[in-house]
Amino acid sequence: MRPNALRYVLAAAAAFLFAAGAQAAPLPGRPNIVLITVDSFRPDRLGCYGYKRAHTPVIDSLAAHGVTFERAYSSASWTNPSLVSMLTGLYPSVHGVERRGLSVPEQLVTTLERLRAAGYLVPEINYLFPMPNYTHLGFTPYDCRDLAQFLALEQDTTFFAWYHYHGPHLPYSPPDKYLRRYLPGLKKGDRAVEAVRANVLMRRGEYRFSDRDREIIHGLYDGEVAAQDEELAAVFRALDSLGLRKNTIVIVSADHGEEQFDHGWIGHASTSLDGTLYEELIRIPLIVSWPGHIPQGTRVSAPVQGVDLMPTLFELAGLAPAMPQQGVSFLSLLKGGTTPTRTAVFCECSVCGYQCPDSTQPDWLRAVLSDNWKLIQRTSPGAAPRYELFDLRADPGEHKDLAGAQPEELLRLQGLLSAHILESARLRESVLATPDSAGDSGVDPFIGQAAPVVAFPAEGQVVNWDLHQGAVPVRWSGPAAADYVLEYKVGLGKYHLEGSFPVRGAGQTFGPFNRLFWRAFPLYNPWTFRVAPKGRPELAGPWRTFSFE
Repeated sequence: MRPNALRYVLAAAAAFLFAAGAQAAPLPGRPNIVLITVDSFRPDRLGCYGYKRAHTPVIDSLAAHGVTFERAYSSASWTNPSLVSMLTGLYPSVHGVERRGLSVPEQLVTTLERLRAAGYLVPEINYLFPMPNYTHLGFTPYDCRDLAQFLALEQDTTFFAWYHYHGPHLPYSPPDKYLRRYLPGLKKGDRAVEAVRANVLMRRGEYRFSDRDREIIHGLYDGEVAAQDEELAAVFRALDSLGLRKNTIVIVSADHGEEQFDHGWIGHASTSLDGTLYEELIRIPLIVSWPGHIPQGTRVSAPVQGVDLMPTLFELAGLAPAMPQQGVSFLSLLKGGTTPTRTAVFCECSVCGYQCPDSTQPDWLRAVLSDNWKLIQRTSPGAAPRYELFDLRADPGEHKDLAGAQPEELLRLQGLLSAHILESARLRESVLATPDSAGDSGVDPFIGQAAPVVAFPAEGQVVNWDLHQGAVPVRWSGPAAADYVLEYKVGLGKYHLEGSFPVRGAGQTFGPFNRLFWRAFPLYNPWTFRVAPKGRPELAGPWRTFSFE
Protein backbone atom coordinates (compact mmCIF):
# COMPACT_ATOMS: atom_id res chain seq x y z
CA MET A 1 0.00 0.00 0.00
CA ARG A 2 1.39 3.41 -0.99
CA PRO A 3 2.24 5.78 1.95
CA ASN A 4 -0.57 8.20 1.14
CA ALA A 5 -3.15 5.43 0.96
CA LEU A 6 -2.04 4.02 4.31
CA ARG A 7 -2.21 7.50 5.84
CA TYR A 8 -5.78 8.05 4.71
CA VAL A 9 -6.89 4.55 5.77
CA LEU A 10 -5.51 5.18 9.25
CA ALA A 11 -7.12 8.63 9.39
CA ALA A 12 -10.48 7.18 8.34
CA ALA A 13 -10.20 4.44 10.96
CA ALA A 14 -9.42 6.99 13.65
CA ALA A 15 -12.37 9.15 12.59
CA PHE A 16 -14.68 6.08 12.72
CA LEU A 17 -13.52 5.14 16.20
CA PHE A 18 -14.11 8.63 17.57
CA ALA A 19 -17.49 8.88 15.86
CA ALA A 20 -18.42 5.56 17.46
CA GLY A 21 -17.66 6.94 20.90
CA ALA A 22 -14.23 5.43 21.50
CA GLN A 23 -12.21 7.36 24.08
CA ALA A 24 -8.50 7.84 24.48
CA ALA A 25 -7.05 6.23 27.57
CA PRO A 26 -5.89 8.46 30.44
CA LEU A 27 -2.14 9.06 30.61
CA PRO A 28 -0.82 8.66 34.16
CA GLY A 29 1.38 11.59 35.14
CA ARG A 30 0.36 13.76 32.18
CA PRO A 31 -1.78 16.86 32.73
CA ASN A 32 -4.77 17.88 30.66
CA ILE A 33 -4.38 21.19 28.82
CA VAL A 34 -7.20 23.66 28.22
CA LEU A 35 -6.22 26.59 26.00
CA ILE A 36 -8.77 29.40 25.78
CA THR A 37 -8.15 32.21 23.30
CA VAL A 38 -10.39 35.24 22.86
CA ASP A 39 -10.58 37.39 19.74
CA SER A 40 -9.56 41.07 19.85
CA PHE A 41 -8.87 40.91 23.61
CA ARG A 42 -6.90 43.77 25.13
CA PRO A 43 -5.17 42.88 28.42
CA ASP A 44 -5.52 46.43 29.73
CA ARG A 45 -9.32 46.04 29.82
CA LEU A 46 -9.19 43.19 32.37
CA GLY A 47 -9.36 43.64 36.11
CA CYS A 48 -6.31 41.45 36.71
CA TYR A 49 -4.31 43.82 34.50
CA GLY A 50 -5.36 46.83 36.57
CA TYR A 51 -8.41 48.16 34.72
CA LYS A 52 -10.69 49.74 37.29
CA ARG A 53 -13.86 49.64 35.16
CA ALA A 54 -13.51 45.96 34.35
CA HIS A 55 -16.15 43.41 35.26
CA THR A 56 -14.12 40.25 34.69
CA PRO A 57 -14.44 38.16 37.89
CA VAL A 58 -13.91 34.80 36.13
CA ILE A 59 -10.63 35.73 34.48
CA ASP A 60 -9.49 37.67 37.55
CA SER A 61 -10.05 34.57 39.68
CA LEU A 62 -7.95 32.48 37.29
CA ALA A 63 -5.17 35.08 37.58
CA ALA A 64 -5.39 34.90 41.37
CA HIS A 65 -4.71 31.16 41.12
CA GLY A 66 -2.02 31.31 38.46
CA VAL A 67 0.68 33.36 36.78
CA THR A 68 -0.11 36.57 34.88
CA PHE A 69 2.29 37.69 32.17
CA GLU A 70 2.35 41.48 31.91
CA ARG A 71 4.21 41.66 28.59
CA ALA A 72 2.87 38.90 26.37
CA TYR A 73 2.88 39.41 22.61
CA SER A 74 1.08 37.87 19.66
CA SER A 75 2.93 37.09 16.43
CA ALA A 76 0.55 39.04 14.16
CA SER A 77 -2.23 41.60 14.38
CA TRP A 78 -4.97 39.38 12.94
CA THR A 79 -6.42 36.07 13.99
CA ASN A 80 -5.27 33.16 11.87
CA PRO A 81 -1.49 33.64 11.56
CA SER A 82 -1.32 34.52 15.25
CA LEU A 83 -3.28 31.47 16.43
CA VAL A 84 -1.42 29.07 14.12
CA SER A 85 1.85 30.50 15.49
CA MET A 86 0.62 29.83 19.02
CA LEU A 87 -0.35 26.26 18.11
CA THR A 88 2.85 25.42 16.20
CA GLY A 89 5.57 27.48 17.89
CA LEU A 90 6.51 28.90 14.47
CA TYR A 91 6.24 32.39 13.00
CA PRO A 92 3.84 32.99 10.06
CA SER A 93 6.58 33.14 7.42
CA VAL A 94 7.54 29.59 8.41
CA HIS A 95 4.16 27.91 8.94
CA GLY A 96 2.82 29.72 5.86
CA VAL A 97 -0.63 30.80 7.10
CA GLU A 98 -0.27 34.36 5.89
CA ARG A 99 -3.62 34.75 4.08
CA ARG A 100 -7.08 33.33 4.62
CA GLY A 101 -6.90 30.48 2.07
CA LEU A 102 -3.56 29.00 3.13
CA SER A 103 -2.66 26.00 5.30
CA VAL A 104 0.49 24.76 6.99
CA PRO A 105 2.50 22.35 4.79
CA GLU A 106 1.12 18.86 5.15
CA GLN A 107 4.65 17.51 5.62
CA LEU A 108 5.25 19.71 8.70
CA VAL A 109 5.37 17.66 11.89
CA THR A 110 3.33 19.80 14.29
CA THR A 111 3.17 20.09 18.06
CA LEU A 112 -0.36 18.71 18.06
CA GLU A 113 0.68 15.64 16.09
CA ARG A 114 3.35 15.05 18.75
CA LEU A 115 0.73 15.39 21.48
CA ARG A 116 -1.45 12.82 19.72
CA ALA A 117 1.54 10.49 19.37
CA ALA A 118 2.06 10.84 23.13
CA GLY A 119 -1.52 9.67 23.71
CA TYR A 120 -3.37 12.98 24.03
CA LEU A 121 -6.85 13.47 22.62
CA VAL A 122 -6.62 16.64 20.48
CA PRO A 123 -10.20 17.33 19.32
CA GLU A 124 -11.69 19.72 16.80
CA ILE A 125 -14.18 21.47 19.06
CA ASN A 126 -14.53 25.01 17.82
CA TYR A 127 -16.03 26.78 14.85
CA LEU A 128 -12.73 27.71 13.16
CA PHE A 129 -11.80 24.21 12.03
CA PRO A 130 -13.45 24.12 8.58
CA MET A 131 -11.22 27.06 7.56
CA PRO A 132 -8.17 26.06 5.47
CA ASN A 133 -5.91 27.92 7.90
CA TYR A 134 -6.45 25.17 10.50
CA THR A 135 -5.98 22.05 8.39
CA HIS A 136 -2.90 19.80 8.73
CA LEU A 137 -2.36 20.93 12.34
CA GLY A 138 -3.04 17.53 13.91
CA PHE A 139 -6.53 17.88 15.36
CA THR A 140 -8.82 14.86 15.56
CA PRO A 141 -12.35 15.02 14.07
CA TYR A 142 -14.88 15.45 16.88
CA ASP A 143 -18.60 16.19 16.93
CA CYS A 144 -18.94 18.31 20.09
CA ARG A 145 -18.58 22.08 19.65
CA ASP A 146 -18.97 23.18 23.26
CA LEU A 147 -15.98 23.28 25.59
CA ALA A 148 -17.86 22.71 28.85
CA GLN A 149 -19.74 19.78 27.31
CA PHE A 150 -16.50 18.33 25.97
CA LEU A 151 -14.98 18.39 29.47
CA ALA A 152 -17.91 16.35 30.78
CA LEU A 153 -17.68 13.85 27.90
CA GLU A 154 -13.92 13.32 28.17
CA GLN A 155 -13.21 13.81 31.88
CA ASP A 156 -11.56 10.38 32.05
CA THR A 157 -9.18 10.96 29.14
CA THR A 158 -6.05 13.08 28.82
CA PHE A 159 -6.63 15.90 26.38
CA PHE A 160 -5.45 19.12 24.80
CA ALA A 161 -8.61 21.18 24.30
CA TRP A 162 -8.40 24.51 22.47
CA TYR A 163 -11.35 26.82 22.05
CA HIS A 164 -11.36 30.25 20.42
CA TYR A 165 -14.12 32.65 21.49
CA HIS A 166 -15.49 35.43 19.30
CA GLY A 167 -15.06 37.90 22.16
CA PRO A 168 -15.10 41.68 21.67
CA HIS A 169 -14.57 41.56 17.92
CA LEU A 170 -16.44 44.14 15.85
CA PRO A 171 -19.32 44.85 15.83
CA TYR A 172 -19.40 45.99 19.47
CA SER A 173 -22.93 45.14 20.56
CA PRO A 174 -22.93 43.79 24.13
CA PRO A 175 -26.02 42.35 25.86
CA ASP A 176 -28.44 44.83 27.41
CA LYS A 177 -27.29 44.05 30.96
CA TYR A 178 -23.80 45.30 30.11
CA LEU A 179 -25.11 48.26 28.15
CA ARG A 180 -26.91 49.29 31.31
CA ARG A 181 -23.75 48.78 33.33
CA TYR A 182 -21.38 50.75 31.12
CA LEU A 183 -23.70 53.06 29.19
CA PRO A 184 -26.82 53.68 31.29
CA GLY A 185 -29.50 55.53 29.39
CA LEU A 186 -27.95 54.89 25.97
CA LYS A 187 -30.66 54.50 23.37
CA LYS A 188 -29.21 55.26 19.99
CA GLY A 189 -26.01 56.98 19.01
CA ASP A 190 -25.12 58.96 15.94
CA ARG A 191 -24.29 57.38 12.58
CA ALA A 192 -20.68 56.59 13.50
CA VAL A 193 -21.59 54.84 16.77
CA GLU A 194 -24.37 52.85 15.14
CA ALA A 195 -21.91 51.72 12.46
CA VAL A 196 -19.61 50.37 15.17
CA ARG A 197 -22.56 48.51 16.71
CA ALA A 198 -23.50 46.89 13.39
CA ASN A 199 -20.43 46.40 11.18
CA VAL A 200 -17.60 43.90 11.01
CA LEU A 201 -15.57 46.14 8.70
CA MET A 202 -14.66 49.71 9.66
CA ARG A 203 -12.22 51.04 7.06
CA ARG A 204 -9.76 53.49 8.56
CA GLY A 205 -11.09 57.03 8.15
CA GLU A 206 -14.57 55.92 7.04
CA TYR A 207 -16.27 57.87 9.86
CA ARG A 208 -15.56 60.83 12.07
CA PHE A 209 -15.88 60.23 15.83
CA SER A 210 -16.58 62.91 18.40
CA ASP A 211 -15.19 62.75 21.93
CA ARG A 212 -18.59 61.50 23.11
CA ASP A 213 -18.59 58.83 20.38
CA ARG A 214 -15.25 57.60 21.64
CA GLU A 215 -16.52 57.39 25.21
CA ILE A 216 -19.51 55.35 24.03
CA ILE A 217 -17.32 52.99 21.98
CA HIS A 218 -15.04 52.42 24.97
CA GLY A 219 -18.15 51.47 26.95
CA LEU A 220 -19.38 49.14 24.20
CA TYR A 221 -16.02 47.38 24.13
CA ASP A 222 -15.96 47.06 27.92
CA GLY A 223 -19.44 45.54 27.78
CA GLU A 224 -18.27 42.98 25.23
CA VAL A 225 -15.32 42.06 27.47
CA ALA A 226 -17.64 41.61 30.45
CA ALA A 227 -19.99 39.44 28.40
CA GLN A 228 -17.06 37.25 27.32
CA ASP A 229 -15.97 36.82 30.92
CA GLU A 230 -19.48 35.68 31.82
CA GLU A 231 -19.47 33.18 28.95
CA LEU A 232 -16.28 31.61 30.31
CA ALA A 233 -17.95 30.91 33.66
CA ALA A 234 -19.55 27.71 32.32
CA VAL A 235 -16.12 26.29 31.45
CA PHE A 236 -14.68 26.95 34.90
CA ARG A 237 -17.77 25.57 36.62
CA ALA A 238 -17.30 22.37 34.60
CA LEU A 239 -13.60 22.15 35.51
CA ASP A 240 -14.47 22.53 39.19
CA SER A 241 -17.53 20.26 39.31
CA LEU A 242 -15.73 17.48 37.43
CA GLY A 243 -12.67 17.69 39.67
CA LEU A 244 -10.39 18.50 36.74
CA ARG A 245 -8.63 21.60 38.05
CA LYS A 246 -5.93 19.72 39.96
CA ASN A 247 -4.67 17.94 36.85
CA THR A 248 -5.38 20.53 34.18
CA ILE A 249 -3.18 23.34 32.91
CA VAL A 250 -5.51 26.21 32.02
CA ILE A 251 -4.41 29.08 29.80
CA VAL A 252 -6.37 32.20 28.87
CA SER A 253 -4.90 34.32 26.09
CA ALA A 254 -5.84 36.02 22.81
CA ASP A 255 -5.04 36.13 19.12
CA HIS A 256 -4.29 39.87 19.16
CA GLY A 257 -5.39 43.09 20.79
CA GLU A 258 -7.69 45.80 19.46
CA GLU A 259 -7.16 49.44 18.68
CA GLN A 260 -9.43 51.76 20.64
CA PHE A 261 -8.42 55.12 19.15
CA ASP A 262 -4.83 54.68 20.40
CA HIS A 263 -3.71 55.78 16.94
CA GLY A 264 -6.91 57.37 15.70
CA TRP A 265 -9.05 54.36 14.82
CA ILE A 266 -10.65 51.12 16.07
CA GLY A 267 -10.33 47.42 15.27
CA HIS A 268 -7.38 45.55 13.76
CA ALA A 269 -5.97 44.50 10.38
CA SER A 270 -8.94 42.38 9.28
CA THR A 271 -11.51 45.04 10.18
CA SER A 272 -9.71 48.29 9.30
CA LEU A 273 -7.88 46.94 6.21
CA ASP A 274 -5.01 49.13 7.39
CA GLY A 275 -3.46 47.20 10.26
CA THR A 276 -0.47 48.14 12.35
CA LEU A 277 1.91 46.43 14.76
CA TYR A 278 1.56 49.02 17.51
CA GLU A 279 1.36 47.76 21.09
CA GLU A 280 -2.44 47.93 21.36
CA LEU A 281 -2.67 45.31 18.60
CA ILE A 282 0.10 42.88 19.52
CA ARG A 283 -0.06 42.93 23.33
CA ILE A 284 -2.25 40.08 24.59
CA PRO A 285 -3.29 38.70 27.96
CA LEU A 286 -1.59 35.50 29.06
CA ILE A 287 -2.62 33.75 32.27
CA VAL A 288 -1.45 30.22 33.12
CA SER A 289 -2.82 28.21 36.03
CA TRP A 290 -2.05 24.72 37.36
CA PRO A 291 -2.68 24.66 41.12
CA GLY A 292 -0.03 22.82 43.08
CA HIS A 293 2.48 22.89 40.22
CA ILE A 294 3.10 26.56 39.45
CA PRO A 295 2.87 29.56 41.81
CA GLN A 296 -0.47 31.24 42.42
CA GLY A 297 -1.18 34.95 42.19
CA THR A 298 2.21 35.90 40.75
CA ARG A 299 3.11 38.26 37.91
CA VAL A 300 5.89 38.17 35.33
CA SER A 301 7.22 41.33 33.72
CA ALA A 302 9.68 39.68 31.30
CA PRO A 303 8.49 39.57 27.66
CA VAL A 304 7.09 36.32 26.25
CA GLN A 305 5.29 35.51 23.01
CA GLY A 306 2.53 33.27 21.67
CA VAL A 307 5.08 31.09 19.84
CA ASP A 308 6.59 30.29 23.23
CA LEU A 309 3.47 28.64 24.61
CA MET A 310 3.71 25.15 23.10
CA PRO A 311 7.42 24.67 23.98
CA THR A 312 6.53 25.69 27.53
CA LEU A 313 3.58 23.30 27.75
CA PHE A 314 5.68 20.42 26.41
CA GLU A 315 8.33 21.06 29.05
CA LEU A 316 5.72 21.49 31.78
CA ALA A 317 4.09 18.19 30.80
CA GLY A 318 7.45 16.38 30.60
CA LEU A 319 7.36 15.84 26.84
CA ALA A 320 10.19 16.22 24.33
CA PRO A 321 9.23 18.61 21.50
CA ALA A 322 10.96 16.75 18.60
CA MET A 323 9.61 19.11 15.92
CA PRO A 324 10.63 22.44 14.33
CA GLN A 325 10.31 25.28 16.85
CA GLN A 326 11.04 28.99 17.00
CA GLY A 327 9.39 29.56 20.35
CA VAL A 328 11.35 29.53 23.61
CA SER A 329 10.04 27.80 26.74
CA PHE A 330 9.28 30.23 29.58
CA LEU A 331 8.91 27.48 32.18
CA SER A 332 11.59 29.09 34.36
CA LEU A 333 9.45 32.25 34.51
CA LEU A 334 6.39 30.17 35.42
CA LYS A 335 8.37 28.62 38.26
CA GLY A 336 9.34 32.01 39.71
CA GLY A 337 12.54 32.86 37.85
CA THR A 338 13.28 36.43 36.83
CA THR A 339 15.82 36.04 34.00
CA PRO A 340 14.14 36.79 30.64
CA THR A 341 13.86 33.75 28.38
CA ARG A 342 14.00 35.68 25.09
CA THR A 343 16.05 38.67 23.99
CA ALA A 344 13.73 39.80 21.19
CA VAL A 345 10.08 39.58 20.12
CA PHE A 346 9.13 39.35 16.43
CA CYS A 347 5.81 40.01 14.67
CA GLU A 348 4.80 39.83 11.01
CA CYS A 349 1.61 40.02 8.94
CA SER A 350 -0.20 41.72 6.08
CA VAL A 351 -1.89 45.07 6.58
CA CYS A 352 -5.37 43.87 5.56
CA GLY A 353 -5.54 40.53 7.37
CA TYR A 354 -8.36 38.17 6.50
CA GLN A 355 -9.76 40.63 3.95
CA CYS A 356 -6.62 40.65 1.76
CA PRO A 357 -7.42 39.55 -1.80
CA ASP A 358 -5.88 36.20 -2.66
CA SER A 359 -4.38 37.58 -5.86
CA THR A 360 -2.49 40.60 -4.50
CA GLN A 361 0.75 41.18 -2.66
CA PRO A 362 -0.18 43.83 -0.10
CA ASP A 363 2.03 45.88 2.12
CA TRP A 364 3.76 43.72 4.69
CA LEU A 365 4.42 44.58 8.33
CA ARG A 366 7.24 43.30 10.53
CA ALA A 367 8.35 44.35 13.98
CA VAL A 368 11.11 43.54 16.45
CA LEU A 369 11.26 44.49 20.13
CA SER A 370 14.46 44.38 22.13
CA ASP A 371 15.60 46.17 25.31
CA ASN A 372 12.48 48.37 25.36
CA TRP A 373 13.18 49.52 21.80
CA LYS A 374 10.80 48.66 18.98
CA LEU A 375 11.29 48.80 15.23
CA ILE A 376 8.39 48.53 12.77
CA GLN A 377 9.11 47.83 9.11
CA ARG A 378 6.55 48.32 6.34
CA THR A 379 7.34 47.01 2.89
CA SER A 380 5.42 47.70 -0.31
CA PRO A 381 5.92 46.02 -3.71
CA GLY A 382 8.49 47.96 -5.72
CA ALA A 383 9.37 50.39 -2.91
CA ALA A 384 12.10 50.66 -0.30
CA PRO A 385 11.15 49.56 3.26
CA ARG A 386 9.90 52.23 5.64
CA TYR A 387 10.82 52.19 9.33
CA GLU A 388 9.49 53.55 12.61
CA LEU A 389 11.55 53.37 15.81
CA PHE A 390 10.14 53.82 19.31
CA ASP A 391 11.56 53.95 22.82
CA LEU A 392 8.79 52.10 24.68
CA ARG A 393 10.11 53.08 28.09
CA ALA A 394 9.82 56.83 27.38
CA ASP A 395 7.01 56.60 24.81
CA PRO A 396 4.79 53.58 25.56
CA GLY A 397 2.06 54.95 23.29
CA GLU A 398 4.40 54.97 20.25
CA HIS A 399 3.79 58.54 19.14
CA LYS A 400 7.38 59.76 18.68
CA ASP A 401 9.25 58.13 15.81
CA LEU A 402 13.01 58.16 16.53
CA ALA A 403 14.20 56.43 13.34
CA GLY A 404 16.03 59.58 12.26
CA ALA A 405 17.33 60.50 15.72
CA GLN A 406 18.73 57.15 16.90
CA PRO A 407 20.79 55.68 14.04
CA GLU A 408 22.63 53.19 16.27
CA GLU A 409 19.42 51.68 17.66
CA LEU A 410 17.90 51.69 14.20
CA LEU A 411 20.86 49.75 12.80
CA ARG A 412 20.90 47.29 15.73
CA LEU A 413 17.22 46.42 15.37
CA GLN A 414 17.44 46.24 11.58
CA GLY A 415 20.17 43.66 12.08
CA LEU A 416 18.01 41.60 14.45
CA LEU A 417 15.09 41.76 12.05
CA SER A 418 17.23 40.77 9.05
CA ALA A 419 18.65 37.80 10.96
CA HIS A 420 15.13 36.70 11.92
CA ILE A 421 13.91 36.94 8.32
CA LEU A 422 16.88 34.87 7.13
CA GLU A 423 16.43 32.24 9.84
CA SER A 424 12.71 31.94 9.05
CA ALA A 425 13.41 31.58 5.32
CA ARG A 426 15.90 28.76 5.96
CA LEU A 427 13.51 26.96 8.31
CA ARG A 428 10.67 27.30 5.81
CA GLU A 429 12.89 25.80 3.10
CA SER A 430 13.77 22.86 5.32
CA VAL A 431 10.09 22.22 6.08
CA LEU A 432 9.16 22.30 2.41
CA ALA A 433 12.10 20.05 1.55
CA THR A 434 10.64 17.28 3.74
CA PRO A 435 8.79 14.77 1.53
CA ASP A 436 5.01 14.97 1.76
CA SER A 437 3.89 11.63 3.15
CA ALA A 438 0.44 12.10 1.63
CA GLY A 439 1.90 11.94 -1.86
CA ASP A 440 -0.23 11.26 -4.94
CA SER A 441 -1.95 7.93 -5.47
CA GLY A 442 -1.51 8.21 -9.23
CA VAL A 443 -5.20 7.29 -9.72
CA ASP A 444 -7.60 9.95 -10.98
CA PRO A 445 -10.85 9.45 -9.00
CA PHE A 446 -12.75 11.67 -11.46
CA ILE A 447 -12.38 9.51 -14.56
CA GLY A 448 -15.87 9.21 -15.97
CA GLN A 449 -17.29 11.60 -13.38
CA ALA A 450 -19.51 14.58 -14.13
CA ALA A 451 -18.88 18.06 -12.70
CA PRO A 452 -19.75 18.32 -8.99
CA VAL A 453 -23.26 19.65 -8.32
CA VAL A 454 -24.02 21.33 -5.01
CA ALA A 455 -26.78 19.58 -3.06
CA PHE A 456 -26.92 22.06 -0.16
CA PRO A 457 -27.53 24.96 0.10
CA ALA A 458 -30.13 25.12 -2.66
CA GLU A 459 -29.96 27.85 -5.27
CA GLY A 460 -31.39 31.05 -3.79
CA GLN A 461 -31.87 29.50 -0.35
CA VAL A 462 -31.95 31.72 2.73
CA VAL A 463 -30.12 29.85 5.48
CA ASN A 464 -31.09 30.63 9.07
CA TRP A 465 -29.49 29.67 12.35
CA ASP A 466 -32.28 27.28 13.39
CA LEU A 467 -32.02 25.15 10.25
CA HIS A 468 -28.97 23.23 11.52
CA GLN A 469 -28.47 24.82 14.94
CA GLY A 470 -25.85 27.25 13.73
CA ALA A 471 -24.06 24.89 11.33
CA VAL A 472 -23.83 25.12 7.53
CA PRO A 473 -23.36 21.63 6.04
CA VAL A 474 -22.23 22.26 2.45
CA ARG A 475 -22.59 19.14 0.29
CA TRP A 476 -22.00 18.26 -3.39
CA SER A 477 -21.91 15.25 -5.71
CA GLY A 478 -18.69 13.40 -6.48
CA PRO A 479 -16.30 10.78 -5.03
CA ALA A 480 -16.47 10.98 -1.23
CA ALA A 481 -12.74 10.54 -0.56
CA ALA A 482 -11.37 12.84 -3.27
CA ASP A 483 -9.78 16.29 -3.13
CA TYR A 484 -11.68 19.36 -4.31
CA VAL A 485 -11.19 23.10 -4.58
CA LEU A 486 -14.00 25.36 -3.39
CA GLU A 487 -14.06 28.72 -5.19
CA TYR A 488 -16.05 31.55 -3.63
CA LYS A 489 -17.26 35.09 -4.30
CA VAL A 490 -19.14 36.65 -1.42
CA GLY A 491 -20.44 40.08 -0.50
CA LEU A 492 -20.61 43.41 -2.23
CA GLY A 493 -18.64 46.63 -1.91
CA LYS A 494 -16.36 46.70 1.12
CA TYR A 495 -17.68 43.28 2.16
CA HIS A 496 -16.59 41.58 -1.06
CA LEU A 497 -14.22 38.61 -0.79
CA GLU A 498 -13.18 36.03 -3.34
CA GLY A 499 -10.72 33.20 -3.45
CA SER A 500 -10.49 29.43 -3.10
CA PHE A 501 -9.41 26.74 -0.68
CA PRO A 502 -8.91 22.96 -0.74
CA VAL A 503 -11.46 20.52 0.67
CA ARG A 504 -11.12 16.76 1.19
CA GLY A 505 -14.36 14.87 0.66
CA ALA A 506 -17.66 15.75 -1.02
CA GLY A 507 -18.70 18.31 1.55
CA GLN A 508 -17.75 20.24 4.62
CA THR A 509 -19.66 21.45 7.66
CA PHE A 510 -18.93 25.00 8.75
CA GLY A 511 -19.63 25.74 12.40
CA PRO A 512 -21.74 25.38 14.40
CA PHE A 513 -21.54 29.09 15.15
CA ASN A 514 -23.20 30.79 18.07
CA ARG A 515 -25.87 33.37 17.34
CA LEU A 516 -23.49 36.22 18.13
CA PHE A 517 -21.02 35.12 15.45
CA TRP A 518 -23.81 34.27 12.99
CA ARG A 519 -25.08 37.83 12.92
CA ALA A 520 -22.05 38.92 10.85
CA PHE A 521 -22.80 36.54 7.94
CA PRO A 522 -25.66 38.54 6.33
CA LEU A 523 -23.24 41.45 5.92
CA TYR A 524 -21.49 39.32 3.27
CA ASN A 525 -24.66 38.41 1.30
CA PRO A 526 -24.91 37.07 -1.36
CA TRP A 527 -22.71 33.99 -0.97
CA THR A 528 -21.69 32.37 -4.26
CA PHE A 529 -19.46 29.33 -4.70
CA ARG A 530 -18.69 26.38 -6.90
CA VAL A 531 -16.66 23.20 -6.55
CA ALA A 532 -14.01 21.74 -8.86
CA PRO A 533 -12.00 18.51 -8.53
CA LYS A 534 -8.44 19.30 -7.51
CA GLY A 535 -6.30 19.64 -10.62
CA ARG A 536 -9.35 19.40 -12.92
CA PRO A 537 -10.66 22.99 -13.36
CA GLU A 538 -12.45 21.92 -16.54
CA LEU A 539 -14.81 19.89 -14.32
CA ALA A 540 -15.85 22.86 -12.17
CA GLY A 541 -19.52 22.69 -11.30
CA PRO A 542 -22.07 25.50 -11.74
CA TRP A 543 -22.04 28.47 -9.38
CA ARG A 544 -24.45 28.25 -6.46
CA THR A 545 -25.79 31.39 -4.72
CA PHE A 546 -27.45 31.54 -1.31
CA SER A 547 -27.76 34.04 1.53
CA PHE A 548 -27.89 34.14 5.32
CA GLU A 549 -30.91 35.30 7.26
